[in-house]
Amino acid sequence: MRHPQHVVIVLPTYNERENISRLLDAIHHQGDGLDQEKLSVLVVDDRSPDGTGDVVRQYAKRHSETYLLEGDKQGLGVAYKRGFTYAIEELGADIVFQMDADFSHDPKVIPLLIEKVQGGNDFAIGSRYIPGGSIPQEWPLIRKANSRCGNLFARYLAGLGSVRDCTGGFRAIRADLLQEINFDQLAVKGYAFQISLLHQALKYGAKVAEIPIHFADRTYGNSKLSLLDVSEFVKSCFLIRASSLKSLVHRLFPPFIFVIFCGTLITLLAILAVRYTATFMIWFTIIFSLLMTAQGAFTLFWMLYAWNNPQEIEGNKSPKRFRKPYYSLTSLIPARHEEQVIADTIRAVSNINYPEDMKEALVICCSDDLGTIEVAEKAITQIGKKNIKLVVFDDFPINKPHQLNKGLKEATKDVVTIFDAEDEPHPDIYHVINTVMLRDKADVVQSGVQLMNFRSSWFSTLNVLEYFFWFKSALHLFERFGLTPLGGNTVFFKRKWLEKIGGWDNTCLTEDADIGIRLSLAGAKTRVVYDEQYVTQEETPPSLASFIRQRTRWNQGFMQILLKRDWLKLPKLSQKLLAAYILIWPEVQALTFLYIPFALLVMFKFKLPVAVAMVSNLPLFLLLMQIITCVIALYEFTRDYNLHFPIVMPLKILLTIYPFQMILGFSAFRAVYRSLINNLSWEKTPHTNAHREISLSAPSPNAVPVLAPALAEAEAVGSKRF
Repeated sequence: MRHPQHVVIVLPTYNERENISRLLDAIHHQGDGLDQEKLSVLVVDDRSPDGTGDVVRQYAKRHSETYLLEGDKQGLGVAYKRGFTYAIEELGADIVFQMDADFSHDPKVIPLLIEKVQGGNDFAIGSRYIPGGSIPQEWPLIRKANSRCGNLFARYLAGLGSVRDCTGGFRAIRADLLQEINFDQLAVKGYAFQISLLHQALKYGAKVAEIPIHFADRTYGNSKLSLLDVSEFVKSCFLIRASSLKSLVHRLFPPFIFVIFCGTLITLLAILAVRYTATFMIWFTIIFSLLMTAQGAFTLFWMLYAWNNPQEIEGNKSPKRFRKPYYSLTSLIPARHEEQVIADTIRAVSNINYPEDMKEALVICCSDDLGTIEVAEKAITQIGKKNIKLVVFDDFPINKPHQLNKGLKEATKDVVTIFDAEDEPHPDIYHVINTVMLRDKADVVQSGVQLMNFRSSWFSTLNVLEYFFWFKSALHLFERFGLTPLGGNTVFFKRKWLEKIGGWDNTCLTEDADIGIRLSLAGAKTRVVYDEQYVTQEETPPSLASFIRQRTRWNQGFMQILLKRDWLKLPKLSQKLLAAYILIWPEVQALTFLYIPFALLVMFKFKLPVAVAMVSNLPLFLLLMQIITCVIALYEFTRDYNLHFPIVMPLKILLTIYPFQMILGFSAFRAVYRSLINNLSWEKTPHTNAHREISLSAPSPNAVPVLAPALAEAEAVGSKRF
């Protein structure tokens, strides 16, 4: 059921005596037709000399939900800021309205805007410039041009182009969004307040919706728009753009040196290419090929680390015998529009084998996600356990790290862990973690996560293998360096460490990697534990578009962490170099994506010396080795999980590995672009339960690694040949 909400309509007035009584009647008439909402009107009058305030005072005596707030005339923006603050702090508003007091905005639209906010939007606008909206036909050409040009200025000069009507003043806004915005940063007094407020809302990731309206001309009184307002509006457009660029320069200053260097180098290379084409191509090909070879060799190194160090990996497997439960555990399950999977995940977490009084599960949802809340409540009721609770929040930002911080405040157990909304954890995972923390005196334990649906799409096979190599091999290598970029779930933290570092960064798009670095700086001891039997099973993104959005978000998050520069405080040079390698990789992929057309041009246009051609083929040789490694690893993956290994899989990997790398490169390029335009909105990955549709049995406990003998044979052949 929807909770009753208090809607407060803020009406700034100055000399509106002729309009105000009729408008208040029309607004309250709309309030009478609302279902559960309480509607109030707050008139913010700038001490109108025509007696508007006196009319409102008399009206308020007959209508209890009418309020008057008076102040000196300082402009529309100042009046709105004063009214918003009063509506939220004194009247307890849940939804705050903006509208004009001259009947330009039809009160009949009020319920439609309320419905938009209650449907999951944070900011609803009555729009003149979307299909169905209009401005008065009788307006003179100069006024129409003024309205259109002002909106175009706001959209393209100020950078608010995602909204069609940026200057309109008929809006419904969630009060908790307004509470997040610092009104002191809106240094405007007049009509420019409209675009400044919208700009701040978009910066906070607000979801904006528009509905068409007909904007009517006033019947009584005169327009308050002055030349000074127009001047401030244009100035504000420039300042908004300038502030974005200033913020961008501040955030991106460290990479600017790298960008300037690359730009200078590319310019120099271009000059050399014009004058000395053949020589330029030779040296460019040699340098780039060697760099790509070094990168490919390191990638192959961490892919094979587990198989080259079997004794170390054996020591990092889950314990065979469990100790008596000592640590109590809280599972955080953040969910956003997860109606399809959340019930199964709640049941899976509930079925984890551990004393009921030593575990709890918190499902965390935003109050506007009514579908997920309904499904979760039903599942919790059916299970009937008091240690499974629903945590509902209604403030910003709406993203995973904020959800986790909300859950952390409610957690009561010793250890806090994360399960994503589609996870299928192993029933004994708590016993594994309890034993490892006792045995190794660990503060943080990263357990395995594995995507399962390797046959769902053309990219799912390589996506599954990424996880297989990352959790089975790479994380163990990184642990040796003392730097563990934690995974997004099935990672277990002693709660006191999370509280010590202040929880997750609400603004970071890869909160898991960020908290891993901050915990390393704080001195927490991290252990990586992996074996196939106890992994948490997940699914690949269901579509190519969702896969690209997921990778874009991860890459943007890595860039955020890079620019925070916490990693520079790591004590060892090896840790700093490893962190830089991981965090700078999105930019490298983006440059590689841009390099591919150039490489094709060189291949078909220029004839290179034999030695140079051989050097240029080194990355291809390493790519071939990676393909062979992937085929063998996929066979081992299917055998470990008792899945069928299709005979066409080697061919599929061969045909898709290059397009897959192209997609990764495009995702990185898209991440760089979104960062440059300061778009940090959270692009959610949908889930469909594809991993649960696969019939799985327990992994074979006696599985013999396939890669080990294959590598041994390759090394033997290599030693004979060289």
